Amino acid sequence: MDFANSLASVTKDMKEAMTIIGDNMIETRPRGELVYHPYRKNDVYKDQVILGPRKVDLKMLYPEAKPGNIVYVGTILDSVADYDAKLNMVGNVKAIYEGKVIYDYEDNPGDTKRGGCPIHLKKGENPILFMVRCDEEDKFEFEFMPSVRIYWMWAKDYILHVRATSPIDCFAHEDGVGISKLYDKEEEFDGEYVYPTIEEKGNEIRFDKIYPDADGVCAYAVTVALKNTKLSLNTYSQAKVMVNGEVVMPNQFKVKKGDTILVKSLKGVKWGFSFEDDAPIGIPFLESERTSGDKWLTVGTFGKDYCMEIPYGPELNMQFTCPYVTEGWKKTFWKLNTANDYIRPYMDTCFFSQWFYALMVGHFGLLQSAKVLDNSEYLEYFVDSMQNMAEFYDYMHYEFDEFGQTTFIQKGIVLNDLDSIGTMGMNMCELYKLTSSPEALGCIEILARAAKENIPRFEDGTYCRPRDMWSDDTFMSCPFLVRLGLVKKDREYFNEVVRQLLGFKKRLWMEDKKIFSHIFFLNTQVPNRIPWGRGNGWVFVTLSDVLENMPADIEGRDQLMELYKAFAEGIAERQDEDGLWHQVLTRPDSYQETSCTGMFIIGMCRGIRNGWLGEEYKEKVQKAYNGLLSKKIDKTGNVYDVCMGSGNSMDEEYYVNLGAIDNDDHGTGIILTAIAEMTKIFD
Repeated sequence: MDFANSLASVTKDMKEAMTIIGDNMIETRPRGELVYHPYRKNDVYKDQVILGPRKVDLKMLYPEAKPGNIVYVGTILDSVADYDAKLNMVGNVKAIYEGKVIYDYEDNPGDTKRGGCPIHLKKGENPILFMVRCDEEDKFEFEFMPSVRIYWMWAKDYILHVRATSPIDCFAHEDGVGISKLYDKEEEFDGEYVYPTIEEKGNEIRFDKIYPDADGVCAYAVTVALKNTKLSLNTYSQAKVMVNGEVVMPNQFKVKKGDTILVKSLKGVKWGFSFEDDAPIGIPFLESERTSGDKWLTVGTFGKDYCMEIPYGPELNMQFTCPYVTEGWKKTFWKLNTANDYIRPYMDTCFFSQWFYALMVGHFGLLQSAKVLDNSEYLEYFVDSMQNMAEFYDYMHYEFDEFGQTTFIQKGIVLNDLDSIGTMGMNMCELYKLTSSPEALGCIEILARAAKENIPRFEDGTYCRPRDMWSDDTFMSCPFLVRLGLVKKDREYFNEVVRQLLGFKKRLWMEDKKIFSHIFFLNTQVPNRIPWGRGNGWVFVTLSDVLENMPADIEGRDQLMELYKAFAEGIAERQDEDGLWHQVLTRPDSYQETSCTGMFIIGMCRGIRNGWLGEEYKEKVQKAYNGLLSKKIDKTGNVYDVCMGSGNSMDEEYYVNLGAIDNDDHGTGIILTAIAEMTKIFD
């Protein structure tokens, strides 16, 4: 990037620079809108694992299929952005996109039937057609998954967000596929999908069909009046009809536009009610193109006693964010008027209200900017994004149990690694401090338990991973742990922070270089002695964070302070003439990396402000800031040369050759935090 296009060419003022970067972040990572769509649960098309491929089991639909038969399967890949992605498939399948064959298994067959091809996704809808060949007597299936090129996971929570939606008009925007008739042999698709279909138009709610295995005897249905009108319901069993909570006679009652109509029905031989076909009612927040079955939402079943005056969930608390608890202590959520048609909430973004550690770094940077700039828009973005995740956390566990997959916050379900725990917990603590949100506090408790119980450890209690230890995990754990100590007023969390950081030092600190190795391998019990830039940045930011937040009298804090000061010296020695640090700190021939430079600014600023480092470090911070503004950030706020997510290796060249990504969330939030910290020592 030349200087004329750099942020330095526009301004060096810290608050102005922060505003330009923050505004660009908001623009390129827009707030999402929570949207509800219907969802058809079935065994033909289903999720398998979190962020894994979708499976289409055609043998269930066509048990008569024989080798040589084919079926066409269509879907629409709905993408939040233009992106050069990858389409992964398993099975004997041909993929057709924009009228061209982009993949054919038979061109490159393999034993696993697993393959893939590049695909350029446009923002919005991208129709794709799969021709699936049957080549086994007892098996006829395939899997597909759009992904970011470098990851084997569904592109749904980081960098890119893609949903696979139905190509059938009446199921538009719903998760799903369209499936053709069974063809005897390979021939051109006639354009008609025969599965799934909408059931014939009906004007009744039959709870006995929606809940055929009901444990309880009470069910509810709700709808909203779309205009002023008179309504009439024909109830099949004992029932109570309420308009905005007031009981009315079911045979005829008046409603105004926006009124909520709730029907409570007790189990009978025939259980439910009918309504007028042309009644102007519906669910305003439900985005549905269905021609039938979407005017009412139903939920059940409750209670064992036939008590009409005993209220259950929907009467006590009409809400659409958490599951209700039914008879038998099972969880339930709103359905339409068939057993397999549900509603589900969607947040189609790759940043806002998505659960991923790098995104939380971005959120944290936006929060720090909000405080420095007194910017309510940034603060509301942070609060709303985090609160959405907190409010829907319990519901998403219900989704995982019910469907095997969640519509968003996928990485928050199986909390078996620190990446899914630490930065989320840190930000939930910040949210709780701001809002006293009970939902945030609930998430904090869950994450605290996961950090204590779910993560592998060495014999001395230091965190590790199944095969290795990463320096990254200092940041994925300790900033959360120190905030847990503050939230819960429990000094043991501060002691745990000390134990963790000294355990990481024991295995990763290179005394001769005064910097950290990235990895310690469990099988060989040796570190890789490669000082990856961001790997060191994680540790330095963590040390400065915990030293700033823990009480002064915690035993071992002085050891952390000694480590911090020595580490600051080691980092300072490796700053280059442009003020930046390199991808591998000891390799000036590796590229100047943005995120680690920002991290070192953060750690040094905190040290200067708190008197842990001398005034000479101010010059190093200013030099780094000038280097970032002139070489790594453009005048519209785009952030360049952020190292992509890393794996690990004993080979230094692996790190040298790790590519960089522009505007990656490992970097943007770090830069915002860095400038926010600078304002505290230079303003």
